[in-house]
Amino acid sequence: MNEDHQIQTETHKIENYEDEIELIDILRVIWKWKYLIIIGTVVCGVIAAIISFNMAKIYSVDMVLRPGLLSVGEQGKNVSIDSPQNIKALIDSGTFNNDILNYLNDTKMDKVPKKLNFKVTILKQSDTLKVEYETADIKKGVIIQDRLNKLLIKEYAKLLQNIEREYDMKSSLLKHQIDSIKATIQSYKKNITNIQKRNSELLSEIKLIKDNTANLVAEKNKLLSKNPKGNDSLQILFYTYLIQENVKLSNNYLNEINDYNFKKEDQLQNIHTLDNEKEIKLYDIKKMQFQKDNIQNIQILQAPTKNPLPIKPKTKLNIILALAAGLFLMLFLAFLLEYLRKYRKRQMTNGN
Repeated sequence: MNEDHQIQTETHKIENYEDEIELIDILRVIWKWKYLIIIGTVVCGVIAAIISFNMAKIYSVDMVLRPGLLSVGEQGKNVSIDSPQNIKALIDSGTFNNDILNYLNDTKMDKVPKKLNFKVTILKQSDTLKVEYETADIKKGVIIQDRLNKLLIKEYAKLLQNIEREYDMKSSLLKHQIDSIKATIQSYKKNITNIQKRNSELLSEIKLIKDNTANLVAEKNKLLSKNPKGNDSLQILFYTYLIQENVKLSNNYLNEINDYNFKKEDQLQNIHTLDNEKEIKLYDIKKMQFQKDNIQNIQILQAPTKNPLPIKPKTKLNIILALAAGLFLMLFLAFLLEYLRKYRKRQMTNGN
């Protein structure tokens, strides 16, 4: 029983050993079929090179653009007319493709493409977009990119016109308010002039009253000096009454002058306030005009430009891949031929 088990174990070891392929055997097969492997690999590379060189060359026409400026921020933070993501979405969704194709057909251009494929990339850490268009006809690619550029500008021109119109309306409203302020200031100044004129008149009246009062006092004193016993008391009383009335009238005129001065100060304060308000509105108008003057549409940082080297076919890459594929294919073929040779030899040996 033990002897049978030992025989089976030895047989199993022999079968496993025969099934194993040693490294030296692999190298021998490769060396034996080296010419097949080398020639086959080279042939694959040559075929790939011939195909690549005979393929139509595809070039990339690139354009670099940036969203236009809507407003200049007071703290250095500018506001764009649109985000790069939205502009990219517009191009990627084919918004302008039909217009471009219709334009190409209208110009009777030969071989108008059935569809347009733009590749839009937002450059890292910037609001700049790179638009690529692949074509075998460089001239046609430049025309397509240039047309896309014009359509983008046209698209945002409508928005900019509305914004400019809004700036004009606001400026017009502010100018109307400034005109109203100027008219009010002019009215206040006219009132002040009238107040100053009236004050001058009152001062003249007060001077006349003072002179008259001085004369009355002199007459009264003269009368008292002639009649120290007061025989003319009625006349003296009349002078006293007139003097008191003059003093009373003079005080009334002084009070009126004070009232007018208060009104004048109030009018001057109103003028000062209105002047400040006018300056603020003038500043707002200048600010809006500055914003309007600095509005920018889509900015083309780089006009449509062709890449000097074709992007397709990638001849070097194709040859390298063909050589690699050819090498694996020839290795597989070499081991297959070697297996078939050994299998045929084994069949012939068993047949004998």
